[in-house]
Amino acid sequence: MVKQQKGIDVYVKSISESPLNAVKATTTLNCSVASAVATVLDVSSHPKWIYQCKHVKVLKMTSDSTWYYYAQSSTPWPVLDRDYVAKVVVRKSNNNSIIINGYGVPDYVPEKKDIIRLPYSVSEWKFTSLEPDKVYVQLFLSVDIGGVVPPWLLNLFISRGPYQTILNYSVMVHDKKYRDATLPIYLKD
Repeated sequence: MVKQQKGIDVYVKSISESPLNAVKATTTLNCSVASAVATVLDVSSHPKWIYQCKHVKVLKMTSDSTWYYYAQSSTPWPVLDRDYVAKVVVRKSNNNSIIINGYGVPDYVPEKKDIIRLPYSVSEWKFTSLEPDKVYVQLFLSVDIGGVVPPWLLNLFISRGPYQTILNYSVMVHDKKYRDATLPIYLKD
């Protein structure tokens, strides 16, 4: 564990798929699973709570539970902004947790000038109901941000984004827009 603050635990570990450490951030929230899931599924809200998220767009819906997603992230000068494209898959696991996976597909759309495309990204949101209005939330993230910033330098700050995302998210789930949310039909028993 590299950080424990405001009810959020952040862990890092090295992985073979990327020179950057993978990160997992967890928290327990006083809300329904439906509210927690609805907040993440509301793609238009992502710039309000995902760390450094500048712009998002659903590129293509292939089903109710699968789509392709584009996101652009701001980075401090002199580093160029980053973007990524992911195939998003939403499902219910065998233990009734709800999982939202994002798998990087960097060649899905052409790269933009002066923005560096992430060559590798994998994400997973996992929501487990503990009680009717209590949910355990886990965010796992593994990326290669591309470009020339040394991985050792990035690894010094790798927990900041997931921590800030979970912190912002823990406020957003209580927005009146999500308070009375229901699960999509494909996630119901």
